[in-house]
Amino acid sequence: MSGSEVRSTLKPPPKKALQAFHVGQVGGDTVGDYLAKGWSLAICCKACERLVEWTPPELARRFGDRPGTPIAAIVERLSCAGEHGCGSKEIAAFPHLYDEH
Repeated sequence: MSGSEVRSTLKPPPKKALQAFHVGQVGGDTVGDYLAKGWSLAICCKACERLVEWTPPELARRFGDRPGTPIAAIVERLSCAGEHGCGSKEIAAFPHLYDEH
């Protein structure tokens, strides 16, 4: 890791909070809200507890042309996919203050 890279302080939520998560807890926040507040979108699989962080630059890359996209709508479409995924569609998400701020 070079000196210019930021190491994230993101940690998984407590197991009880993770299992109790429901998409209504996300509220009415949008991608634009997260970008304005300097928040990452923390994405955690409820089945395998895989944790992924979409930083503000990543959110801007994915949704920069659609800042009004509700975070809840994103969470509803997520699954634990890819090389290290378990395939579960039970996903929790929460804001995390981007460590570069």
